[in-house]
Amino acid sequence: MKRKLTFTAALATTAAVGLLAGTAFAQTPQVCTTTQTSPAHQNCVMPTAQAPGGGSFPGSFLVPGTNTSFAVHGYVEFGIVHDFGPHFGVNGFGPTGQPLEGPGVTTSSLQLHSANGGTEMEVATTRPNIETDTPTAYGALKTYIEFDFNQTGISQLAGNNDLLRLRQAYGTLGPWLIGQTLSNFADPVAYSDTANGAQDVGMMNTFNVRRPQVRYTWLAGNGLTVAGSLEQPTYNGNNAISVNADGAAITPVAVNGTTAGYSNYPAVVGAAQWSQPWGHVKFAIGGELNQDRSVGATSAASINRQTGGYAMKLSGHLNTIGKDALRGGFDYNNGAANFSSEMTTGGELYNTTNGTHTSVKEWAAYASYEHFFNGQWRANATGGFDHFSGNPGFTSTTTLATMNKELWDVNLNVIYSPVPQTDFKLEWERQYRKTFSSADGTGDRAVAQVDFYF
Repeated sequence: MKRKLTFTAALATTAAVGLLAGTAFAQTPQVCTTTQTSPAHQNCVMPTAQAPGGGSFPGSFLVPGTNTSFAVHGYVEFGIVHDFGPHFGVNGFGPTGQPLEGPGVTTSSLQLHSANGGTEMEVATTRPNIETDTPTAYGALKTYIEFDFNQTGISQLAGNNDLLRLRQAYGTLGPWLIGQTLSNFADPVAYSDTANGAQDVGMMNTFNVRRPQVRYTWLAGNGLTVAGSLEQPTYNGNNAISVNADGAAITPVAVNGTTAGYSNYPAVVGAAQWSQPWGHVKFAIGGELNQDRSVGATSAASINRQTGGYAMKLSGHLNTIGKDALRGGFDYNNGAANFSSEMTTGGELYNTTNGTHTSVKEWAAYASYEHFFNGQWRANATGGFDHFSGNPGFTSTTTLATMNKELWDVNLNVIYSPVPQTDFKLEWERQYRKTFSSADGTGDRAVAQVDFYF
């Protein structure tokens, strides 16, 4: 479920400045937690009055004996997928992992490519959340905790091996947000309304999008917000560098995962968003600084270097006719793997055969259009394209076959909501991957998904 960012007024520095009462959730990726006609639009039908004992925000209640409002919300999600090409597993479908055929492809990849078809069912993406709101002398103290079950254990009772996973956990006080949530670089308001959890290529949306961080947001007025954050640079093992000899497959080095690579400083992100009745526009820029201390058998194979990378994003949405909306964005990334969901070989490539190195550069664009036929039926058409450049002199097809050059995807769906707080989705997805060796692969998938919101 997508969550639209909303922001509160600035934090009062003294009690005399006064309470910032009545403001919306500070910087919170807050979802309307009552009747939803579209999670992407956030056009909820809110209650006109709180029920007896109701809390300070819709759907909440006041904890007895306290002044804290409390709510439990989320959704139960059931999905059926069928692959018409290589079978990824129910939650593994994505362009960066498409099995390949062609020059330099390994035997295991060829085997995966030839294993066509497969049907699976799952509920692991079910997502509950807990929200609280407590008034203080400095304004409302709000917390948000979100889970899913999209993590697999080796052994669980009766084969039910989907484990509880923490997605978000943060608090807000005035303009400050502290904890783990969506990166300040991401723009969830521009996300398409699809069953595919990976969204479009080029969009920062998968494992590296939720990060521990400290963020400050300033309300500039007239719908303009400016936010700055310090963020964990390598959350959940994202890659910043790769060190390889020509003729070997690219093996990314996790910056915080080995002694070969690490980061001394948090990533820095700045963003400005302008929201108006016609839609919104967001510009974000992020940077990171990483160290590589790899020691090899030769001087060319020994690396003692600090690398930096940056990324820029321009994204937004435009309300068109009725509830219809056009969403999209453009990204440019120069070596900042933590700001890309597709830069899987790392932001910096080292050729230990000749000692050369280069930054990986990425250009990406994505767009979606959502059309409402009536109050119960809507449909989405989405697509994304991603192009990479940067090669430190690799010539071996074995190496080049592990370096992505082009990625694209197309999703088409129809969504039926017979009663409030339900979505029945039917979606077709096609994804394509091409590498520097010209090896490529295509995958097609049909998805049937049911969401019950609570």
